[in-house]
Amino acid sequence: MTSNITKKVIEDLIASDKKGLEEYGVTVDREDYTLRDWLQEAYEETCDTAKYLKAAIEKLENQTTDNE
Repeated sequence: MTSNITKKVIEDLIASDKKGLEEYGVTVDREDYTLRDWLQEAYEETCDTAKYLKAAIEKLENQTTDNE
């Protein structure tokens, strides 16, 4: 049995593939990237994720502080 969360993640991954194909004309099956290119992409995405998480944490903390 697959959890609802897993199903949603799969839907998001499929949507991401479609978006990538529409915007860039390729999926991650592309052959023109080197290992270094893939690592750089992953690093940049990870940096973005860290920023989004920090912003969300601060927003949550500010909401908690405002409600006290």
